[in-house]
Amino acid sequence: MSAVVRVLVTPRDDNPYQELLYRHMPRDRVVVAYLDGPTGSQSLNLLLAPLVLCWYRLIGYRVLHIHWLFKFSLPWARGVPAARIVMQWWFHLYLDVAHALGYRILWTAHDVVSHERVFHDDDRALAILLRRADAVIALSPASARDLARRGARDVRVVPFGPYLSPDTEVPARGLARQVLDLDDQDCLVVSVGKVEPYKGVDILLRAVARLPEQPRVKVVVAGACRDDAYRHAVLEAAQVAGSRATLRLERISDEDLRLLLAAADFAALPFLEITNSSAVLTALAFGVPVIVPELENLSDLPERCVIRYRPGEDDLASALARCALMPAHERRAMSDAARAYVSATDWTSVALATQRLYDEIVTRR
Repeated sequence: MSAVVRVLVTPRDDNPYQELLYRHMPRDRVVVAYLDGPTGSQSLNLLLAPLVLCWYRLIGYRVLHIHWLFKFSLPWARGVPAARIVMQWWFHLYLDVAHALGYRILWTAHDVVSHERVFHDDDRALAILLRRADAVIALSPASARDLARRGARDVRVVPFGPYLSPDTEVPARGLARQVLDLDDQDCLVVSVGKVEPYKGVDILLRAVARLPEQPRVKVVVAGACRDDAYRHAVLEAAQVAGSRATLRLERISDEDLRLLLAAADFAALPFLEITNSSAVLTALAFGVPVIVPELENLSDLPERCVIRYRPGEDDLASALARCALMPAHERRAMSDAARAYVSATDWTSVALATQRLYDEIVTRR
């Protein structure tokens, strides 16, 4: 049996990916610690990070597993160009120190390029990371191809599972639609997850506004929106959509999310750009077919449970109208295909594949 691998994880985030991954990791094979830092200050912890790396290396940690880079975006420095230059230099030093200490560096590419700018030159920072990484985990074959084009040397595809799945009690479809005051003629389209500019919710709302009164399409947008400017844009778009749109711009409970997905006919996720989407997988896990734009990083989704459209309000409106007119038996077939697709990946297999990669990189010469 291989020796236990000690893994230093950074950064800690409330994204469910980390909790689901490490919960299913074999405890007798992997020990995980988060590189949180010794203080309550993000700036000070970042300054002390090289020393913290030294400490963990002294007590036996071999792998530095990087998930996201947002810890290098200091709130007070985001509007200061010189600060972004310094953070990029510090990131380079951070990786060099980890390499010099003998860490094997693994990056999980949740986003190939961050949706919000982190460094002075994010592409250059990505190139530095790809050069230093001993391996990169891509969450889909499409993102693996993107990473390879950008110069990644060793890319492994480890698909991830849904963050919420119907393995606990889910309301019956009829009851869920009754609770939401829907009738048989209503086509409910949901958009769930954090509401951020790159997700294009405002485009969805304007597309709904273009539809005629029949067929009856209703849209529910549910998720927290922390960007005040974008919240305003979404509210304006919802006013145009009128009674066909319902907004819940707040974090919703798992119970409410299950209710929405049990009642939904389709999930619309009109991304402007995307690497991977947990919202897509969650919808599919509940048997809800998805409406998505024709983007390279979504090309791996199977046609049998996806409605694609060319990016833009007109084509999205046409896709919504097509969905609303779809016969019930066709939607049920898409629903069955969605569940089958997601059931092929579970978090135990994700954790085991990641653990095997840990074992491999620490034994490389």
